[in-house]
Amino acid sequence: MDLNSLLVFILIGIAGGIGSVLRAWITQWRGFLPYGLISTNSVAAGLVGWWLAGPTLTADYSAVITVGLAGGLSTFSTLAKDSFDFYHRGRIFQAILTMVTNLIIPLAVMMLATQLR
Repeated sequence: MDLNSLLVFILIGIAGGIGSVLRAWITQWRGFLPYGLISTNSVAAGLVGWWLAGPTLTADYSAVITVGLAGGLSTFSTLAKDSFDFYHRGRIFQAILTMVTNLIIPLAVMMLATQLR
C-alpha cells in the first residue's frame, strides 16, 4: 500500500465519521415514522447523485464523498433497527412504511439530484 492509498483511506474514515455523527444527531427526529432516518438517507442519496452526475474527478475524491461521507450519513442497519422496532411493537404498517419510504424517497432524490447538476 502506498502513501496516497493510505491517505485516501484515512480521509474516507474521517468523512465517514462526520457522516455518522450527523446521522446520529439527525435521526433523533422521530414521529409517526423515523423522519430523521428518511432525511439522512435522502440527503446521502442526493449527495451521491449530485456528485456522480457532476464533472469527472478522481476515484479517490469520489470514494471520500460517496463511501465516506454519504456512507456514514446513510445506513441500512439503522433502517433495519427502526423497522424491527415497529414490527416488534406490533406496528406492522409503520414497519413496512418505514422500509418503503426509505427506498422510494432517497431514490427519487438521487434521480432529481442527477438532473440538477
